[in-house]
Amino acid sequence: MHYIINPWLFYLLDVTTSLILICLSFVIIFALAFGAYTFVWLIEIKGECDEENYPNPKSILRKFMIPLIFSIAFLIFVQSSDTIYKMMIASQVTTENIGTAKETIQDVADYIIDAVKEIKEKEDD
Repeated sequence: MHYIINPWLFYLLDVTTSLILICLSFVIIFALAFGAYTFVWLIEIKGECDEENYPNPKSILRKFMIPLIFSIAFLIFVQSSDTIYKMMIASQVTTENIGTAKETIQDVADYIIDAVKEIKEKEDD
């Protein structure tokens, strides 16, 4: 059987949507936690404690830099599900398909008009 759109694309679309939610959650949670830690560090800890127990926020940011960059890049470059659906549909639209669709629509419209005329003729009798 020849599929017009591969069914695996729909599965991957759902997986991609889940990954977007995971990346967005990671970025938001990290931003809130990092902001709170930096705020507390600036007010309470700065200068009073050693670096081992309470690390500088810059060192924490360095540890999480690679996952943050990947998460943000993933969020930027992966499109929403609506856009992916539109891309899948657009990949199937060709001049041949448009011509075939136009003919089919015209045939359906003619069939409907003939059916309405037939019903009207039966009502008139």
